[in-house]
Amino acid sequence: MKYTQNKYAARTPNFSVSYQYPVCFTKDLFNHSNETLIQTIAPLDTKSPQKIFIFIDFNVEISNPGLKKKIREYFNKYSSRIELSSSPVILPGGESIKNSWDYVHEVSTKISDFHLDRHSFVMAIGGGAVLDLVGFAAAITHRGLKLVRIPTTTLSQNDGGVGVKTGINDYGQKNFSGTYTPPFAVINDFLFLKTLPFEHFIGGVAEAYKVAMIKEKPFFDFLIKNTEKLKSRDQEAIEKTVYQCALIHLDHIENGGDPFEFGSARPLDFGHWSAHKIESLSAYSIGHGQAVSIGIALDSFYAWKKELLSKDEFQQLITGLLSSGLPVWSEYLEMSDNEGDLEILEGLERFREHLGGQLTFTMPNGIGRKIELHEMDVGIVEDGIIYLKNIKA
Repeated sequence: MKYTQNKYAARTPNFSVSYQYPVCFTKDLFNHSNETLIQTIAPLDTKSPQKIFIFIDFNVEISNPGLKKKIREYFNKYSSRIELSSSPVILPGGESIKNSWDYVHEVSTKISDFHLDRHSFVMAIGGGAVLDLVGFAAAITHRGLKLVRIPTTTLSQNDGGVGVKTGINDYGQKNFSGTYTPPFAVINDFLFLKTLPFEHFIGGVAEAYKVAMIKEKPFFDFLIKNTEKLKSRDQEAIEKTVYQCALIHLDHIENGGDPFEFGSARPLDFGHWSAHKIESLSAYSIGHGQAVSIGIALDSFYAWKKELLSKDEFQQLITGLLSSGLPVWSEYLEMSDNEGDLEILEGLERFREHLGGQLTFTMPNGIGRKIELHEMDVGIVEDGIIYLKNIKA
């Protein structure tokens, strides 16, 4: 039988899916008297206990002795509303956990072994790498389990942990494999920040500078005013920083018009084209926050030379980063390939490939505003590397 062209009318389904998830801020989440968790995932009208499987970052367990015991006691108190599927499973922390599928399979195997389903919860307690990996495994198992994130680093509490992305590093590229899957809930416990090594404590401040530079000048002014407090780990200063930075990220997700990044721009990735490359060149020995600090320093030099920032504005940023204990230069900026080209420049193409389409990168257009550019002057980048190296020296 022959079918004539257009004999059957095409149909185009059109539907939308509404996402909403609470982002909570608290202290001492698993204290018996703290009901943030129980109210978020198991309201009083729950007909049966909510089944929860917990994965904990090894670094968090070491820095917070007694955490597993505290969790068990919390679940025992609310046993009519929440149920631990098993004792929490400990996963290695740090970016290396994302460098293969091994731990994705470990997480999904545990989910299978304990018969979790789409009505069950997976809880991830840890830094951004553990949240990314567990979130990715939860998103692709049974086509999506309910994920509760408990970020424990400054960086994960004010940036990646509150967003909608999951993923692992694959084919030598950061977050090559992943999904856009909003969590069921995010709960930031400020108490975890007190036990962080300084590198992880201050790393998230780079993301705060990033969003302030392109989104909100008053926040930038706050960061500049509080550099010494942040460097000295003042708790009130870091809590305000985390809270305001998280709100800016959430506002972008909610109101930016492209939460799943279908376009060719990633406005919140100012400075990230080089930051991601620095991380991979260093085999992830340089933390994401420190790499972002270097990346926004380099891009801000570019913005200055393109007359998008004044010299005073550029210097204000550099002074702020350094005074907070963040770097502005790395030897990996100078690495060359066999043909003598800067390795860092490959980050531009990787950046474009990640979204496809025309190269699009965000630059500040005065502090607190942004502009999208599509061509990079390599000569200015090279000058910026030399300039930042001289500052470091």
